[in-house]
Amino acid sequence: MNRTQESTAKLRSARGWLVETGLGGVVLGSQANFAWITAGGHNHVAISGEAGVCSVVITAGGATVVTPNIEGRRLTDEELPRGCFEVVEFPWHRPERKAEIVRELVGNGRVAGDLAAAGQEPAAGIVDLRRVLLPAEVERYRDLAQDAASIVESACRTAVPRESELDMAARVAASCYEKNIVPVVNLVAADERIESYRHPIPTANRVDRTMLVALTARRHGLHASVTRTLCFGEPAEEQKRRHLACARIDACMILASRPGTGLAEVFAAAVDGYTAEGFPGEWKLHHQGGLTGYAGREIKGTPDSDYVLQENQALAWNPSITGAKSEDTILTTGREVEVLTSTGHWPTVEAGPEGLPRPDLLIR
Repeated sequence: MNRTQESTAKLRSARGWLVETGLGGVVLGSQANFAWITAGGHNHVAISGEAGVCSVVITAGGATVVTPNIEGRRLTDEELPRGCFEVVEFPWHRPERKAEIVRELVGNGRVAGDLAAAGQEPAAGIVDLRRVLLPAEVERYRDLAQDAASIVESACRTAVPRESELDMAARVAASCYEKNIVPVVNLVAADERIESYRHPIPTANRVDRTMLVALTARRHGLHASVTRTLCFGEPAEEQKRRHLACARIDACMILASRPGTGLAEVFAAAVDGYTAEGFPGEWKLHHQGGLTGYAGREIKGTPDSDYVLQENQALAWNPSITGAKSEDTILTTGREVEVLTSTGHWPTVEAGPEGLPRPDLLIR
């Protein structure tokens, strides 16, 4: 399936949703939904923020990219699959023209949008369409996940004592951009900062004994998350115990993540795992991950989650105990578990009821 075929299939699904909801059109302006509907295109200039620089307007009879004139040529040449979208430009200094063009395209029908805008209803239902991956998206995910994990693992293998967290983060980021990956989350903690912070933004702090590296990598709109930990010399017994406990909890969550299973059921397995490992309250100190895809976390697992998993969805669980964390990106299938970020080149420990290999500490 090429990009034109993929976008055509997605436009067909979006139009089916319009019919079901009685809407005259939907406006997709977020970076996530643009990447989804265009089969991997980019509509960002700045990577921060939810909104992109243009929007896709989908109606029963057309699909139009509405963009300031600054972006039209680049989008046509580099970001849009051939034959799927028309491009309508407005002068960059006349932003009010965008809403006027949307109304012209939709007519008098009701309009939904994925970003808050006057006269547009919420388009939350469109997000459900992007959460189940097509075969072409699964293949892109596999490639991204392998690259992301290899980048983190290579950076860990080349780390040296007394280098800073910023040094490590820079090496990870450079390797990402070499592979057309945006490192949307690039966390590094050394030694005492691992225990102090669940989200350790890298600093000038230098490593003596232990370093944790966490990456969420984005390419073609898809997100892959991975965490690895290295130790210079033999780690303390308590650190090994906590890391193994995280690995066991992670394995239970991964093995529970099957089509037809609710996120709340997977979350309950995690809570039971924390208790069984002797850390009953640690799950309250950080979210446990959840459904991923065109957002770092599409839906986070909670005790009250009502979402039911489907075939061909990506998840990234990230159980953590103070000083330790386990995280990979997986694909839900009706068969064996597929850990997308497993490279086969990192030490593992067998964990969970089925002895699932989970990342161990790298000791150097």
